Amino acid sequence: MNESSLTSQTTIVSERDVLAGILAASTDACWCMEFDEPVDLTVNDGEVVRQIFENGPRWRFCNDAMAQLYLLGPDEDLNARPVSEIFPRNAQNEKFIQNLLSNGFEVNGAPALDRRYDGVEIHVENDVRAHINGGQLIRMFGIVRDVGKHYRREADLSAQLSTATHLIEILPDPVIGIDASGAILVSSAAADRLLDRPAGALVGEIVGQVIDAAWGMSAKSLVLALQDGIVGSSGQVVVDSMRIEWTIERRIPTADRDLAGVLVLRTGVAYD
Repeated sequence: MNESSLTSQTTIVSERDVLAGILAASTDACWCMEFDEPVDLTVNDGEVVRQIFENGPRWRFCNDAMAQLYLLGPDEDLNARPVSEIFPRNAQNEKFIQNLLSNGFEVNGAPALDRRYDGVEIHVENDVRAHINGGQLIRMFGIVRDVGKHYRREADLSAQLSTATHLIEILPDPVIGIDASGAILVSSAAADRLLDRPAGALVGEIVGQVIDAAWGMSAKSLVLALQDGIVGSSGQVVVDSMRIEWTIERRIPTADRDLAGVLVLRTGVAYD
């Protein structure tokens, strides 16, 4: 072997050691998965999914942050553990692989459902890339993050929205819950009656358009307030000799769609 080849090999080894050192020291959970038998990407997606789980997946490299994320014992080596222990085949992880396939194995924030070594399932997101040669998946690698707290917050907010929705539905006063775009998310039975609409028919409609269609110029101030999204504003309109007092209540954050405001209508006030 000539001196040039030796120099080249020394450089490669040095660069490899530097990269390995960087990954080992990183606080991001890094992983690389290879297969006993490369995965054939030229077959149908279902078969590719099967092969990824069954073609002997194994860890080529996992850093300490990865082991800590999955609560592996301090004296154990994650690289020697079966991949399936933390990346089991389940419906969520099959969707994860389908997502990789649809995006050419180049994704950020791809959701998966993994299992820690204490037996607890955790929601994670992966940034993933892959080495593919001649239609064969050789390895895939990435960075994984625990996003369980975000899922728990979303569940809590969804529960809050559900509770708020049910409370609005049974209120004796005309009350309408709207999202940030003014679309009606929920209405009380009294609101349906006041606007002469069947129960539940208001959901999905734009509240300003509904008010305008029902009461026209008589309710112009209310329509303008709704269009401007003025939370905390109030006023009154007169419709068919009946005074209707209105208030757009405070903003309430929720999970997927914001219950951005609650329109409260108070009727029965005699018109002079």
